[in-house]
Amino acid sequence: MSRRWLVPAAWLAAVALAAAFWNTDLLDRGDNRVENELVQNGISSFFRAALTSEIDYHANYLSADPQENFRLVAESLARGAGRFTRLTEGRLDREFPGSADGLGRLNVVLVSSESFGAEFSRLYGSSRDLTPNFDRIAQEGLWFRHAYASGTRTVRGLEAFTASIPPIPTVSILRRPGFEHVANWGAVMRSLGYRTSFLYGGYGYFDNMNAFFGDNGFEVEDRRAIEHVRFENIWGVADEDLFDHALGYYDRLHADGKPFFSIIMTTSNHKPFTFREGLEAEGIPPEGGGRAAGVRYADYALGKFLDAARSHAWFDDTIFVVAADHGARVYGAEEIPLRTYEIPLMIWSPKHVPPRRVDTLMTQIDLAPTVLGLLGLPYEAPFFGQDALRAPAEGRVAFFNHNHDVAIYRDGELVVFGLGRRAETYRYDPGSDRYSPAPPDPALERLGIAYFQTAYELFESGRYLPSETTGQAVAGSGSSP
Repeated sequence: MSRRWLVPAAWLAAVALAAAFWNTDLLDRGDNRVENELVQNGISSFFRAALTSEIDYHANYLSADPQENFRLVAESLARGAGRFTRLTEGRLDREFPGSADGLGRLNVVLVSSESFGAEFSRLYGSSRDLTPNFDRIAQEGLWFRHAYASGTRTVRGLEAFTASIPPIPTVSILRRPGFEHVANWGAVMRSLGYRTSFLYGGYGYFDNMNAFFGDNGFEVEDRRAIEHVRFENIWGVADEDLFDHALGYYDRLHADGKPFFSIIMTTSNHKPFTFREGLEAEGIPPEGGGRAAGVRYADYALGKFLDAARSHAWFDDTIFVVAADHGARVYGAEEIPLRTYEIPLMIWSPKHVPPRRVDTLMTQIDLAPTVLGLLGLPYEAPFFGQDALRAPAEGRVAFFNHNHDVAIYRDGELVVFGLGRRAETYRYDPGSDRYSPAPPDPALERLGIAYFQTAYELFESGRYLPSETTGQAVAGSGSSP
């Protein structure tokens, strides 16, 4: 190497060492944010932000006193069931007693359906008949007319379903440092004697799925475990192949004699919308059918799976939950275009769950508490969601994320929080999907600050953990290939 390159090479080596071994916050010593930023490792800060999309929450979003935030969140959660057990430790763990009228230790299968927005279902007002199987089966069980996704990406849906936490700004906890061993639905189920699993038709290194679920105690099976494949594209195997694999997998779990809780993440309803031949009569051409073909195929494969499950020994003792991870697209000029966040959601178990339409506001973070409430098994968890079938319908709140914005919604009012410590209030009419600027609502704005800041601080400080009664079964119980 010529001498002229020695200095740049040494400088680059120093940069790499600084980024790798000098922690961003090593010299933070006080409460003065400006002083702390001046002494931070700028190189490490740059690479950490680039890799994680993290930004300084307190500097960029409205914040308030953490203790008062905590009190407001606890007061809000107290409207639902459960007894707080660790408030003095700054934790939101609630203990839920068993219920004599619960369904008991039934298997639970959650199908998280890619981009399966409510806009495609006649049950939710669509004029097109793209989801006949979902619409038929949903009316045989509990179907939720007003259900909403937390965000616009798969990781936001999985985060909400699994961890029951509001969507803190910028990036999902699946991809943040500290994602290991957070409070999650699987930890609760393992404490109740269940085996827990995550099945994905693609390669689970995408969006850190394998690492997140494996490190949080789930058994993980992705594309590499699926041997019989009719068709696949860049995203993974066809939903039919994933569902066939799931049926065999559940047969093996059933033979072990333990109940199971499993999350299936589908992939087919996604560009480039390519499918196997032989489905043209279903309105699903091998290519060129666009989103309509994708939705039709997702519904077709779902119907085949649920109908095929009827012939398996574990079917009568299983609750099936079907929900979208997010809507198909986000459009509109609004910061949080709520119509595109609406998702179909049903809970189906012909032997155990009678047909019923539920008009209560329901969100993805409410799913775990709601299903656990149906089972009626005793558990403890620090979840932010509520049992939508038991908590008061009036005054329910929902939380949303879009790009760098987050929002809280309650009773027709939406407060959007953005960069620059900005907050804007709107009146929203779900029937017409119309927004109108509204005067600030100090109480709702304050509650939103409390929820988002508390969720952020619990996660970032490593305190959003499984309750002690559920956490014992987490460590080492999962696998991530």
